Order: sequence, then C-alpha cells, then structure tokens
Amino acid sequence: MQHKFIIFLIAITTILPQKSFAQIQKCRVYFNHKSAKNFDAKSYFDAKAIERRIRQELPLYDWYDLPVDAEYLQAVEINSERLIMHSRWLNAAVVLANPEQIEKIKAFSFVKEVEISAPQTVSIAGTLDSTDSDVNEVLASQISRMGSASMEAKQLNGKGIRVAIFDVGFSGAEKHKAFEHLRANGRILKTWDFVKNEEDVYKGGWHGTAVWSCIGGKINNQWSGLAWDAEFLLARTEIGKREPFSEEENWVAAAEWADKNGADIINSSLGYTEARYFPEQMNGRKTFITRGANLAAQKGMLVINAAGNEGDGNWKIIGAPADADSVLSVGGVEPCCDYKISFSSYGPTADKRLKPNVAAQGRALCAVANGTNTVDGTSFASPLMAGFAACMWQANRTLKNMEMFKALEQSGHLYPYYDYAHGYGVPHVDRFKKDQTETNQFVIEQDPSGLELSVKINEESFDPAAEEGKQLLYYAIVRPSGLIESYYVLHVTERVPLRINVNAYSKGNIFRVHYKGQTSETEFK
Repeated sequence: MQHKFIIFLIAITTILPQKSFAQIQKCRVYFNHKSAKNFDAKSYFDAKAIERRIRQELPLYDWYDLPVDAEYLQAVEINSERLIMHSRWLNAAVVLANPEQIEKIKAFSFVKEVEISAPQTVSIAGTLDSTDSDVNEVLASQISRMGSASMEAKQLNGKGIRVAIFDVGFSGAEKHKAFEHLRANGRILKTWDFVKNEEDVYKGGWHGTAVWSCIGGKINNQWSGLAWDAEFLLARTEIGKREPFSEEENWVAAAEWADKNGADIINSSLGYTEARYFPEQMNGRKTFITRGANLAAQKGMLVINAAGNEGDGNWKIIGAPADADSVLSVGGVEPCCDYKISFSSYGPTADKRLKPNVAAQGRALCAVANGTNTVDGTSFASPLMAGFAACMWQANRTLKNMEMFKALEQSGHLYPYYDYAHGYGVPHVDRFKKDQTETNQFVIEQDPSGLELSVKINEESFDPAAEEGKQLLYYAIVRPSGLIESYYVLHVTERVPLRINVNAYSKGNIFRVHYKGQTSETEFK
C-alpha cells in the first residue's frame, strides 16, 4: 500500500484577547534626529566589528550606529517614571510613563512617534523532552547529515568565527562538561544578562545551555555541534516561561551589543506569535524585533532564527523575527529522514515570501543544566544550522553575510525545489558553493490524451525495499508568481508513485517535482 505524507498550506485567523492598560504604561519613543557629533567608531566598536565592516565593504559606521542624542534621553527620562532602555539602531527609547507624561513626551519637537506597548504576556514556545529516541542515533545524525566527517577532515570547526546566542538563560553551562573545551581555550568572550542588567547569564533555564551545545558542545566524547572552536558571546534576553514585550526590546539591545562586540553570526531560538500579533503582521516589517533583526543583517551579521514550534498548534505559521527578509529561518526535520517534523512552523510570510529558508534536525541530544537530554524543537535546528554556517564562513571568509545566506539556501538538499515546510532543505558541505550535477532519477510523462501527468522513477533509482522515509518524492503546484498553491511529500513504493489529473489545475501553473537530487517541472497548458 502506498503511503502519502501530505502538507497543506493553511490560512490562519487568530483573535487577540482584550488588553487592559494600567495607569502607567510602557512606551517606545522614536526620535526624529541624531548627529555624528563626538562619535568615534574605532574606539566604540571591537576590532572584530571593524574588521567585519571592512571585509564586507560596509562603512565603519552609518546613521544607525550613532548613539541616541543624550539630551533627548535626558528630557524623556525627566518626564517619565523610568527610562528602561534605548536603541541606537531604531533611534528610540523605552520608558514607563503615565498619560500626562506621555502627552508631554509627544509634544517634544524631537519626538517622531510614541508607541504604546500593552502589558500583555504570552506563553513561550515550548520544547518537549523526547523519551523514545535512540540517543546515540540522534547525536550521530544531528551533525552528520550536514557533512561533519568531511568538515572534520578539512579542519572546519568554526575557528575565528564569533557567534552570539540570545536565549532565556544558560543554567549550569558555566561548569558543564560539554563546554569544558571552550572554557579551557578562552572561547567565551563576553556575557550579558539584558533582563537583570548584569554579566551573569548562567541562570534562567536550561534552554540556552541546550542551544549552545548544538553549536559548540561535546557530549559523550562526540561533538554535538559543528563549530566547537568558535568564539561565543552569550546574551540572556528572555525572562522565562512568560514573554512580556520587554523581551523584544532586550533582543534588539542584545543585537546592538553583539554588533559592537564583533559577532559574525547571531543565533536566536526565539519567536513571538499569537496573543501578541495577528498572522497578517508576520510580514517582515511590523514587529519591533523583526525591524531590529533586519538592521542586524544590515551590519553584516548573519542572523539565524528558529522557524518556530507552532506547526501542530493553533498558530501554524512562523513568528517574528523569523519573518524577517534578512533572517535565515530554520525549520525542523525528523531524525530518520528529511521530512518535516510535526511541530515545525510553516511558511510563507504574510506577504508571501519563502519561509523557512532551510531546515536541520528538529530533535537533538543536548546539554541541559544537570546532564544531557534528547529534546525536540526548531530551537535546536537553528543552532545546528548556525554551527554549519560558522564552518562554511571559516572556509569562505570573503563571502558577505547575504552571500552566505544565499549559499546556505543553495546547499540545501532540495535546491532548487522549495516548499513552505522544508524551505530548500537540509544543507550539506558537499553542496556548498558547488555547481550541482543534474541527476537523472525520474521523468514526467503525459498520457496520449493529455489529461494525465505521471512521474516515473528510473529503474536504477528505485529501491522497492526502502524503509519508509528513506525514499521521498516532493512535489508542488506553483502559481506563475512563484507562490506555492499546494505541496506534498510521498514515500515512494512503486516506480510510478504519482498520477495527477491535468484538468484539476489552472493553466499556467507549474507542476514541480524533486526526487533524489533531481528537480523537474512542467507547465499546465
């Protein structure tokens, strides 16, 4: 019997709950001017940040790098209850103020806009402990499927690449054996807790510890991430199981901090979705955090973010900042095969751009506060991809960040095929920056009547005894605009696994198929 995995593109409508406002409200105050007076980029930025700008042919600084005007900040602070933070990139301050103070702030000639932040909270996207997985198989596959053996032979381990990790906390990581090699070699450069405004980040939860181990950890004498010789900046931006709006502000502050301290890559296994936003706001422009993420990319950093764990929940789609145009959004696949893991969030964005961009294993063996555990989540697919990116950048140091972004997409196992569950698929070192040899695995045939299209697998490419999930055919119906109308994944059990009625589809649409490295398509006429 033929098994068929079906993935549908689903339209979602979410109703936000009513918000209640306290007398004192949080406000984001945007200013309309700042100047370069007394700003010295070479003394402000770490040498690695200057090096990154020069290498990527960026100016040493631009308007976004300039500090917020001190007089503006002083005026706003005097006329509010408290100044919480300020952002040079967004030329903004965040304050607590009562209605009378808000009106005074709005009246200042240097204030462009005041945005009220409702004091609502939402639940953090959870990760699930997995108890039914073979831990050795999970650990072996989480980096081997991207070519860890080839990378090790080429001595690619992230050396010289600086990675910033934003998370809820890194409980137990300061003494965990998984990071002993990083401590011994001085690879932890700086830490900052943006929640408590202090250096100690080794608290708040195990999530960041697990994420970090998927980039540069060592578990059971095996590497659990690919970039085990990279340099790290650790930032705590999340409060915990509840996510108030301040965490988006913390994220932007951490991105500016990472930029200043010379980060090449930002990994963020975080996302903001329902109860805070409508699905139509996931358009790459709306949210505070998404705007900050795009600016981080503008500074030459590669920003990598988990697609989200909403695929089997009510929300379904990616969240912010994974919706950002310049953020490499990472979906999750099963350990057994390159098929979407159930919880991984779907694309596209609200404005119909491709998301996720790529995928990695959505179940990993990770370091946690008091040991190790097998855990589920795109939270762990994202750092696995960050480690891969660090190694690829080590080997291709002249690439600019968005060139790296594109090269990662092109190294996906599905490329040039894509869909809204897998993106371009799981990257591999053997496909990175190399022309792909067109394989000959199947043909698309039309019957004499012209009413049916079929996919016929070549005899040498078909294994009748293949395990389920090991012989997958991907196909999509694509509009002329490039928007995918529907897409599917089949486990191939016969040489002609697919027949479709041509009359069921609109003329001009494209029938696109991928199987074992070959992508072919034909137009409905």
